[in-house]
Amino acid sequence: MRITLAFVGCVLIWGTTWYAIEWQLGHVAKAWSLTYRYSIASVILLAWCGYKGLRLSFNKKQHAFMFVTGFLLFSSNYYLVYWGTEYLTSGLVAVTFSLLTFLNIINARLFLKTKISPRSLLASLLGVVGLIFIFKPEIHNFSMNDTTTLGLMLCITATLLASGGNTLVATKTGFSLPLLPFNAWAMSYGALCNLVFALISGETPSLDPRPQYYLALIYLSVFGTVIAFSWYLWLLTEIGIARSSYMAVMTPLVALAISTLYENYQWTGYAVAGVALVVIGNILMSLSKSKTT
Repeated sequence: MRITLAFVGCVLIWGTTWYAIEWQLGHVAKAWSLTYRYSIASVILLAWCGYKGLRLSFNKKQHAFMFVTGFLLFSSNYYLVYWGTEYLTSGLVAVTFSLLTFLNIINARLFLKTKISPRSLLASLLGVVGLIFIFKPEIHNFSMNDTTTLGLMLCITATLLASGGNTLVATKTGFSLPLLPFNAWAMSYGALCNLVFALISGETPSLDPRPQYYLALIYLSVFGTVIAFSWYLWLLTEIGIARSSYMAVMTPLVALAISTLYENYQWTGYAVAGVALVVIGNILMSLSKSKTT
């Protein structure tokens, strides 16, 4: 039951963060918004660990491991996705990032020596095909001009980096570190990397006069980062990276539901069929009881 609740919780939270991010657009540069988000999240987690008396001291090798994890999971992949969305529609970004399920299966086989389950492969394929059906109009309008090609490469690279972070967490070293302190330090390093990206970008740090920006920032920091990522990293240790990462094709469904309610999203026969394929894929993935991919 705890696994189901954590999985559903991550899907619901990350499915709604797409809408929250829109509240942040317009005044503050994306790199600075990411810096604010992960700085707040890391402070909250470090404070919580201190309050609970959890160990926060680690050796240099462990800090290096947490730095790389933070760079991959909480910084570089987000920065590239934000950059890529300047050239691609949200649907294409969702389809691109759904490839995380395949990449995690491959990386788990290459680096973790886990077995590849035909059921997991089929579930991942159904999920990606389902998203292609859902976002068929956006894909139909896709053209390989210079900017869209750049956006596609940025999002694919971001997905590769995210998969690398997932794989690191699922190693013996990742499993050996206490979850919340590990997450707190990794987010702290991620915030530091985001600050570097923001400074390199040349954008001036600024604040947004709109209250909704700060509501979104709090939601993204507390729910979208502290809570959801803590659940997700726990799921990686409990059910493996293949089953955990299937939420990459589930979260767009939540985003679609919100878009239907607030943005007048128009459903088509392809979209309905796509949702059905994603749901079937999720059922197949959930039938696997082991941590193998």
